[in-house]
Amino acid sequence: MRMFIIPVLLLAVFISGCNNQPPPVEQPFKPDKITSEIDEVKEIIYSIYLPTDMTFLFSEAGINFNPDIPAPIDNFSLYITEEQIAIMLGVYGVDMMYMKLLDQQKLSGAYFHVIKTLSENINVPRSIFDDTTEKLELYVKNKDSIASLVDIVYRQTDRFFKENGNDHLAALTLLGGWIETMYIGTRILKTDSLNNIMAERILQQKYSLNSVYTILSNYQESLNIRGYLLMLKKLRKEFDNVDIKYQKEGFNIDTSEKKIQTYNTKISYTSKTLDNILALILLIREETIRMK
Repeated sequence: MRMFIIPVLLLAVFISGCNNQPPPVEQPFKPDKITSEIDEVKEIIYSIYLPTDMTFLFSEAGINFNPDIPAPIDNFSLYITEEQIAIMLGVYGVDMMYMKLLDQQKLSGAYFHVIKTLSENINVPRSIFDDTTEKLELYVKNKDSIASLVDIVYRQTDRFFKENGNDHLAALTLLGGWIETMYIGTRILKTDSLNNIMAERILQQKYSLNSVYTILSNYQESLNIRGYLLMLKKLRKEFDNVDIKYQKEGFNIDTSEKKIQTYNTKISYTSKTLDNILALILLIREETIRMK
């Protein structure tokens, strides 16, 4: 069962740039007729459940594969505790999606093998991966099919954690995927500082950050999670300096998919704020992959 995210996560959304009240909960989104003058309807995830939910961040952004970006797998066997493995499942899962999107089939296969091995080390059922392995080989050239299969693996793993009383491991996997996605976006932006699409996508994640923070807050009995919460709190403070305003026209909320859909957005921030956000993302990512 997906984890319920309270409506307060939308408190930061501004409608018409004139108030600080959350938008009303609406029926599932039915798109209006979009005129040819509108280039693109932007989708902003404000609540996430799986580490693969955010891989749109680095898709279709005019990027090339950078082999230095994914977390290394040479010493993956050194991740031995349940919490270490859980967070790396999220990290490696997003890395694999990054590779698949950019046609790195052989390398993504190696990461899938590592994900499977680490999962077995914390007793995730082998059956979750067996059927998927066969289908991955069948659909190796179909990006959409591969993405769907990887999503299935993480849905089933998430369900396994929760059904066996390990919700905190599901939360750490979510964090690993979220921070790895943000890290990839940060590295892309640092390579191409004029990539306005990527900068905007990163800054809009102030909402999904609230989602991740709220979920982790439920498991503060874990020393590791308390440490991550402290770092995320600093990141949230920087995101508070990012003002995102949506005009009422062209604004909808897809409550079933937890997405804001808009084509009329204004983001206000300073270069210092963006630099601070990027620096914190790099710091948190370094902490997540550290073999401690």
